[in-house]
Amino acid sequence: MNLLTFFVLSLMPLLSFAIESEFSGNVEGQFRQSNNNSEAKEDLFQNWNNENFYLLYGNLNGKLEKGQSRLEANWFLRYSQSDLYDPNPPYFATRIFTFPNRLVARDMFKMQYIRQDGNEQTESILNKFYYEREFENQRFMIGRMYVNYGLGEIFNPINPFNQPTALTSISQVAQGNDGLSYTYFSSDTHTLQFLLLGDKSINDYEEKIDITLWLNGEYQHSSDLQFNYVMGQDQNRYKLGGQISYQTSEALLFTQLLYQSETSGSEPSNNLWDLLLGLDQQLTTLWHVRFEGGYQKRNRYLSLNNLGERFLPTEYFAALANVYELHPLLKLSGTIVIDIKSGFTYLVAKMAYDMGNNMEAETFCFTPVAKGDETDNVAQKLVTTDVGLAIRAFF
Repeated sequence: MNLLTFFVLSLMPLLSFAIESEFSGNVEGQFRQSNNNSEAKEDLFQNWNNENFYLLYGNLNGKLEKGQSRLEANWFLRYSQSDLYDPNPPYFATRIFTFPNRLVARDMFKMQYIRQDGNEQTESILNKFYYEREFENQRFMIGRMYVNYGLGEIFNPINPFNQPTALTSISQVAQGNDGLSYTYFSSDTHTLQFLLLGDKSINDYEEKIDITLWLNGEYQHSSDLQFNYVMGQDQNRYKLGGQISYQTSEALLFTQLLYQSETSGSEPSNNLWDLLLGLDQQLTTLWHVRFEGGYQKRNRYLSLNNLGERFLPTEYFAALANVYELHPLLKLSGTIVIDIKSGFTYLVAKMAYDMGNNMEAETFCFTPVAKGDETDNVAQKLVTTDVGLAIRAFF
């Protein structure tokens, strides 16, 4: 044994004592049978009837801490199989099955591997990898990070950096963002977070970097009333908005508003408005309910190739979500979303069973129960009917 090896082995107990580490993760397998919308077959060349879809994915998260410093990373793996991966003609259903299929919302460093062979797709993505340092009233982060704020679970317009997944069958997933974050705790009631993020084409790194300059402020006016405000430039649009939340004795009430200007580039665009009203309440010890409704102004220049920016192609919408604990080991949930303008109605029903040993089984059904009147929102015709089973384990 040489001197260097002896020195390293001698320091290992000290290092393990000085640096705290934590590792966790999950793995999940899914099977779903999907039935196509007849209008998609007739109008959008989605010429398939029903298909099986198989999905296996997981996360491995690691964290190292020493004093006021932290290093954290998450590795996301996903393997999926379906004949709908046939690229000619392109089928859009798989983009809904794997929502959010873009695991890095603002991407500069790639750090991902995606490969498709026939009816199989494999993804290996480092969707979180950052260094954080805390000071007395400040926090600094650099790398690929999750950006979490906003109360919307079905629609959360004031946060364009992490898509909500309340309507999908995938859990334990978040989008990473490359750049810098500086948080200043100006007082016990007021916090400012500044983001400098970068984004460029995954396939062509010669393209210009799209810069995000963003401010997210949180002001706790009282124990019941909180204000959030956001502003900045993101994805070549200027954006301004905020959130107000009020906690009553029985429920949490909240509202969001976001304005997006036309894009600053030469591509045609239109300005966008997003409005959200929400209520969250524990009706009984067993029954939890949430309402979200609002307006999502359609981007007229968004092609079907970009389907997935929002999970459901709705404009004026109302959503009601219920979770009921039938037994300590068995939970039922049901969410219904209605596009008030077109009449398009979507139902999500789930039953989750706690198998013990950090394992859970879930059956689910996603279906459009009403197609609505004739509408120019052709993306609504792509929504499929799916039933499936998921088995997940946590460690």
